[in-house]
Amino acid sequence: MPELFDRRSLPQRAAMVSIVVVALGLAVGEGFSAESVPTGIGLVLCAALPVFALVLTTVRPAAIVGIGAVSMAFTAYCWLARDWPDNTFGAVELAGLSYLLVRVVVQFPRLRAAGTATVLALAIGLLPLRIDEVENEYLGLMAAMLFVGVAFLVLLGLYLRLHDRRRADGFELAKQAQRLAYARDLHDFVAHHVTGIVAQTKAVRYTTAAGITPEPADLDAMLAGIELAGSRALASMRSMVTTLRDDEPVPHLPYRTIGEVVDAAVGGFSPTGPSVSTALDPELAARPLSGPVLDAAHHVVQESLTNVLRHAEDAVRVEVGARPGDDGLLELTVTDDGTPAPPGSGGHGLVGLAERVGAAGGSLVAGPAERGWRVTALLPVKGSSAP
Repeated sequence: MPELFDRRSLPQRAAMVSIVVVALGLAVGEGFSAESVPTGIGLVLCAALPVFALVLTTVRPAAIVGIGAVSMAFTAYCWLARDWPDNTFGAVELAGLSYLLVRVVVQFPRLRAAGTATVLALAIGLLPLRIDEVENEYLGLMAAMLFVGVAFLVLLGLYLRLHDRRRADGFELAKQAQRLAYARDLHDFVAHHVTGIVAQTKAVRYTTAAGITPEPADLDAMLAGIELAGSRALASMRSMVTTLRDDEPVPHLPYRTIGEVVDAAVGGFSPTGPSVSTALDPELAARPLSGPVLDAAHHVVQESLTNVLRHAEDAVRVEVGARPGDDGLLELTVTDDGTPAPPGSGGHGLVGLAERVGAAGGSLVAGPAERGWRVTALLPVKGSSAP
C-alpha cells in the first residue's frame, strides 16, 4: 500500500495539501476550457494522476509508467480524433510529469530509473502533438524547448541523487569514525585498568602459590592496588556511558605540559610491574602544548605501559623519554627490556595509537629495540600552546 503523508511533518502535510488543491483547481479550469467533454475529462485526468503521486511518500515504478502511458494515450487520442484542447495542451500535467521525472532519477535504482524516466520523457515530448494543426508551425520550437527542459530535469535529478549519495556516505563515515573513537576510548581507558587488575592479581597468586605467606601490610597493599584499578575502570566506564548518552561533553585532560602527562601515566602504573624511569628534556618537558598533542602523548605512554604488563612479563625496567626531534617535532619513546611478543599476538592498541597520533599531526613507529620493545611517537611542537 502506498504511504500517504506518513513520513511528513505537519507543516509539510499542510504545504502538500495546499499544492494539491491549487493544482487540481487549475486542472479543472483547463478541463472546462476544452471544447469537448472527452478532451476536458482527459486533461483533468492526466493532470490529477501526477498530482496524486506528489502526495505519496513511495510510488512503484509500474504506477509511474502507467501515468506516462495514460498521458501518451490521451495525446494519441487528441491527434487521431482531431479533438484538440482549446487553450492548453496541459500545463498542470507538464509540471506534474516534470516533478515525477526528477523524483524517478533521484530515488529509483539505476536500471528502473532509466526505463521509467524514458517513459516520462516520451510523454513530455509528445505533449505538443495535442496542439491544433493551425499552430503546427510552432511544433519544432516547442519540441526543442521540451527537449532542453527534459535534459535539464534529468541533470537536476542526477545532481540531487549524487548529493543524497554523498550525504549518506558522509553519514556512514561519521558513524564509522565515531565507532572507532569509542573503540579506542574503551581500549585505552578500560583495558588499561583491567590489565592492572590482572597483573596485581597474578602477583598475589604467584606469592601464595610459592608457599610464601605475605605480610598483612604487603597483602593489604596488593589488594588496595587491585581496588584502585577497579575503581578507575568503573570511573572510565561511567565516563564513557556519560559521553554516549550525551549528558555532558567529554572532559579535557588536566595537563598542560608533556612532563605532567608522563608523570600522571607513570604514577598510575601498576606497583607490581617493572620499575619505570623517565628521561625528559627539561625545556621540552615544561613547554605548554596543544590539547590534541597532549592527549595523543598521554595515550602513547599509557598504552605502552599497559602493553609491558600484558606482553613483556619478564621486563625489569621501562624508560619513558621525551626529547626534541627533527623538523621541530617532539620524539616520545617508551622502551622496555622484556622479550618482545611474537608477531600477531597483539590486539588493536597500536592501531588505535597510530590513529590518535595521526589525528594530532604526528606519526607512530613500534618495533623491537636492541633489547626489548620500543614505541616512538613523533608529535608536532611548533605552534603549540596551552589549551
